[in-house]
Amino acid sequence: MEAVGFSESAPPLYYALAWLWTQATGTGEVGLRSLSALAGVATVPVAYLLGVELRDRRAGIAAAALVAVNPMLLWYSQEARDYSLLVLLTAVATLYFLRALDVPVERGPYGHLRTGTSAGRTDLTLWGVFAALSLATHYFAVFPLALEALWLLRRLRRRALAGIWIPVAAGLALLPLLVHQVSLGHAEWIGDRSLGHRLLETGATFAIGETGDIVARPENVLPAIVPLLAALAALALLLARGSRRERQGGATLLGLAAVTVGAPLLLALVVPSKDYVLARNLLPALVPLLVAVALGVTMRASGAPFPRQGWERRTGSVGAALGMVLVAYSLGFSVFVSVSPAWQRPDWRAVAERIGEPRAPRAIVLWTLGAAPLRWYLSTGSYQVRPSEEHAWAIHEAVFVSDGPAPPVPRGMLGPRFRQVSYEAVGRLYVRRYAMPGPDLAPLRLRRIRHADLGFGSNSVLLDGIGPP
Repeated sequence: MEAVGFSESAPPLYYALAWLWTQATGTGEVGLRSLSALAGVATVPVAYLLGVELRDRRAGIAAAALVAVNPMLLWYSQEARDYSLLVLLTAVATLYFLRALDVPVERGPYGHLRTGTSAGRTDLTLWGVFAALSLATHYFAVFPLALEALWLLRRLRRRALAGIWIPVAAGLALLPLLVHQVSLGHAEWIGDRSLGHRLLETGATFAIGETGDIVARPENVLPAIVPLLAALAALALLLARGSRRERQGGATLLGLAAVTVGAPLLLALVVPSKDYVLARNLLPALVPLLVAVALGVTMRASGAPFPRQGWERRTGSVGAALGMVLVAYSLGFSVFVSVSPAWQRPDWRAVAERIGEPRAPRAIVLWTLGAAPLRWYLSTGSYQVRPSEEHAWAIHEAVFVSDGPAPPVPRGMLGPRFRQVSYEAVGRLYVRRYAMPGPDLAPLRLRRIRHADLGFGSNSVLLDGIGPP
């Protein structure tokens, strides 16, 4: 919990739960990742309940299927990070938000608005609880939750305060931590890529998962065309053929998704220094989008076992075809990614095994996003050097890890006495090692080696078995 304040840019709930979880499961890969897997699996029945809430069981089954095979949700259900939990909690909050909106509102004897059922108060309270838990998991939950709170206030007036006070209190409690974490600038790297690139990346990753920057590959939008076109067609079907209630439900979900994406985008445009627009930060928009698509692919005459008119029959056939295409494509693409090493994160475990434990002070130069997993697999207490580091470090060995073949580093980057001792492939990565003769040490030219040509967007430096002279 102490480390969250200075090493992370997210609230503490996931880390606290992960600590409790790993007391039973251990801190191996299965132990660390299984909490996210559990949250991802739990999101599937929540999607079903959202579909049922907005229309019927058929829509619920379609929503559950789309969530279960979505490549982006599957990806983060396998990562030891807070995003899968964020998706689950914001989806549950949305479910109770919709239920609270459905409670009948009537006029009291003096003209004031009131909700007359205890179920309405329970739904409001549960919305508030899950909204607060969402905020305690990731700060970006504030955007859809703020819209839901305003919606409840407009619909229920003062009665909405029975639930709204809970996330407000949680937000105020988290505010000092947020201010402190922002001051450390951990998330400023997001702005290194253009805003337009990141928006394009968001559209692609919502359809096909993390297949670009996060796995050190150029973004490939071509595989996303089929699911994106099918999803847009399903939404057009909902707009053109849906009943008034169906269109209202779809509009509610699309409004939540639009605010989840649009509010941080507006913030980035107005205050460029607070540009945190990134696909995984926008994940709370994905389940509402998929449920809205589910409404479109299950379009037919409400309550009727079979469509009774020609256009209803055609609408049902088109919607069913779109749904089958989306589910089959998403499932197939997820399987393809899972069995294709080139579409996964680089294999840092294999790199760690090849590099081995340090025999002398050394520097490892590699991809910025690879530094944390390599440190975990090395388990040698390696130190990640910050760009502003001013210590006069001394090293005996330098290891360069590149994405694919890379040229030898210029002699002036290390010093004249360093000699290349090995160069070998480790999957898609290549490891090039330099060392000094004998036990000698030489100063680390930190600024120069950060700019080595390794094929990544940005380089980081790890130090092993080393301290300031």
